[in-house]
Amino acid sequence: MIRHLLFALFLASFTALQGQVTLSLSPEKVEVDVDEAMFETVAHSWLINTSEDTKTFRWIRSTESASDGWASAICDFNACYSTSVDSSITDVELGPGDSTNLDVHIRPMGIEGKAHIRLLIFEVGNPENRIEGNYLFNQTLSNADQAPQVNLKVYPNPAVDYFQLSDYQDISKVVLYTMAGREIKSFKVYPNEKFDVSHLHRGMYLVRLINRRNEVLKALRLNKR
Repeated sequence: MIRHLLFALFLASFTALQGQVTLSLSPEKVEVDVDEAMFETVAHSWLINTSEDTKTFRWIRSTESASDGWASAICDFNACYSTSVDSSITDVELGPGDSTNLDVHIRPMGIEGKAHIRLLIFEVGNPENRIEGNYLFNQTLSNADQAPQVNLKVYPNPAVDYFQLSDYQDISKVVLYTMAGREIKSFKVYPNEKFDVSHLHRGMYLVRLINRRNEVLKALRLNKR
């Protein structure tokens, strides 16, 4: 309860501050199913420094809800911390366009249940440059929210000249990144649109699908041949 209150006060202290946000979390909302027979389940996301300068970040964990007996732990490129650690011990330093994994490991300890873990990530010395990530384990969403998250795919994958989406509903923008987090191109979305990637070099890319509320619905990998 005390940790949750401190997190809420910390977040509330930022609400009056405004500034340019130069970091991105992809995806900002991660939903995974948990098999309680497994030791742990991991929800993966990537923190990207979208500025042209080297930045230093910290994160704070808040357990919004968790079934009794469940525990969570955070991993970034510095370390995988113990379940008792609620904030980054070593600052995360990212160069321009660099990225780091920012994963939540949930440990159900053989117990059926669910959890919602929230991370607040902010720049050291510039707390208005911040972003929030939500990690949902066995959490139920409304059908309207759930369908795009589950069913969205890009095809053909691997792609040669173009790729398409399996569903265009509620998607307003497609953004293409290198695996290092550098934005390459942004596409407006129309029904049955084909997204040209013929000019790209062979390799792996990250495709972010943005809805009409400017939220990341899903982040997918695209193999370009």
